[in-house]
Amino acid sequence: MLPTIEYSLSYAPPLGAERDALSALCHTPDARWHERMDHAEFVVTALHEGTRVGLGIVHTSVTAPTQVERPLELGGMFVHPAYRRLGIRQHMADARLTYALSMGGTPITVIDNRNEASWSYYERSSKWTPEQEYTGWFTGLPMTIWVATESSWYRTRMGMDPLVPAQPNVVLPPAQPLVLGPDQGNAVSA
Repeated sequence: MLPTIEYSLSYAPPLGAERDALSALCHTPDARWHERMDHAEFVVTALHEGTRVGLGIVHTSVTAPTQVERPLELGGMFVHPAYRRLGIRQHMADARLTYALSMGGTPITVIDNRNEASWSYYERSSKWTPEQEYTGWFTGLPMTIWVATESSWYRTRMGMDPLVPAQPNVVLPPAQPLVLGPDQGNAVSA
């Protein structure tokens, strides 16, 4: 049986019980996590049978020393371990990038250099290029800022139509049906 993953979109910072439920997906919902949530402009949540199994945020609380114009950080991406390697991360990443581009900002993301899975994705992707490496002041660890290769500024310079600002009707890539592997049990409550 194919599980159905639904995606919920929000254009405001989550509050109350919803924020608590989303925080349960994060390994360490610390002060930086809550700062991102306070400045969220777009939140995509993956749901399986009503249970939150994934989360991605676009926020304006940029602390990385980026040099890009109007940065929008695609930070705070989490997928429950039982739902990894099913395409949820990719779908949420595409939704966040679509939203950030449609708002006219320059999408960035900051990756901990120890995160091999993320590094592998960004190195393979033609949608991202490294801007710079720096020492994160929250972590004290080497981090790399990745910048989207497309931006509204780039589109205008290349003579392309600018993206229309997206209010709550962002067009997302089509969702693919997901299959749980034999070692991936049912969802756990978030």
